[in-house]
Amino acid sequence: MVFQDILDRLIERIPEAIAVTFNDRDGDAICARTIEVPNDALQLLGAYRNVVKRHLQQAVEDFDKGDVEQVAFCTNQHWILMMGAQEQCSLVVVMHRHGILGRARFEMGKAIEALNKEL
Repeated sequence: MVFQDILDRLIERIPEAIAVTFNDRDGDAICARTIEVPNDALQLLGAYRNVVKRHLQQAVEDFDKGDVEQVAFCTNQHWILMMGAQEQCSLVVVMHRHGILGRARFEMGKAIEALNKEL
């Protein structure tokens, strides 16, 4: 599957990545790859991306009419990064906290381009 190939390549290009999922607009996984994150937890992250985006969009609408393109948050051990794709699909990457955030965002952007071409 082309989507899976893109995700496999993405997780290899982000050295500290431990999971990645590509979900449709309903939050269902189109494909995923996990090294350390339980499948259920990864599925929930993918499913909640659109909910998080909607709430953040409402929070910033008074001063910024632009679309929320990326969301990044961290715990004491991990970064969780979320980006939107065409057709309201979403890409989520989980990586260790000591990973390079800029590299992950760059690689996710390239993956989004590839995924959008296949949608």
